[in-house]
Amino acid sequence: MVNGTDVLAFWGELDAWADQELAPRVMALLDRVGPRVVTDLRGVTFMDAGGLRLLVRIRQQVARNEGTLWLVPGSARTWRLLRITALDQAFTIPASAPVPCARAGPRRGAR
Repeated sequence: MVNGTDVLAFWGELDAWADQELAPRVMALLDRVGPRVVTDLRGVTFMDAGGLRLLVRIRQQVARNEGTLWLVPGSARTWRLLRITALDQAFTIPASAPVPCARAGPRRGAR
């Protein structure tokens, strides 16, 4: 949590495996967090349909909990993928990160 906002920071590959393995844990976590959530993708190096599916699930869960979700895409590749799939219209994407997100060195997976 940063400044009253829960941060889901992902890094490495968000693909079908990540969706299958992380979705149950992320959904359970979202049931316990506050109403303000940031999904930080600045550390993501690859994303496919499985990663997009995970993002949509996160969006749906936050909406069910009547919360607010911001998405920080990070790389130009991620921005392009969101634009191509029109998901850039489905998420609130701030001009800059709504909360400072610290990162301590390169890692893989989600924290």
